[in-house]
Amino acid sequence: MYSLASTSVVIERPRVVVFDYVSNHTNFAEWFPGVVEVKSRDQVAHATVGKEYDETLLTPLRGRQSVVIRVTEVAPPRKFVTEGSLPLLMPRMEIELHDIELNTCRVQWRMLSRSTTPLARWTVLPLAGLATQKRADAAMRRLKKILECAFDPKQPCTAQDRKNVSGS
Repeated sequence: MYSLASTSVVIERPRVVVFDYVSNHTNFAEWFPGVVEVKSRDQVAHATVGKEYDETLLTPLRGRQSVVIRVTEVAPPRKFVTEGSLPLLMPRMEIELHDIELNTCRVQWRMLSRSTTPLARWTVLPLAGLATQKRADAAMRRLKKILECAFDPKQPCTAQDRKNVSGS
């Protein structure tokens, strides 16, 4: 697999709380830039292998696109993996959570490409990697803000930030 982006953040919340939020992929649009909307395609529970979503995202070269996302691996509350149907890119998102101390965890986020096309590896993937890394870095800052301020009234955040977690 080809690595497109990788980043991490420390969040002052219990790992299980963070896992519950990120493994409900309908929350993804709230914290990942460029993702417009995510809807469940079926009635399968979140954080279940085989669960499918319709994800609408904005791509630099092709504009608004819809992608089918499928949960392919889950190990609660440590790992959540999805794969998308976007041609050429064939994305795979991996989220791993590790305890740092009581009520604090590290979120490691990676986006990989499952594409084996040589043309994609030399053209599309390097460009996609640059755009994805910028978005991923911003996403980790946003995820931290949403999760930390939702539980701490002293944190500077909006009512929408608090709603994002309580409504998930």
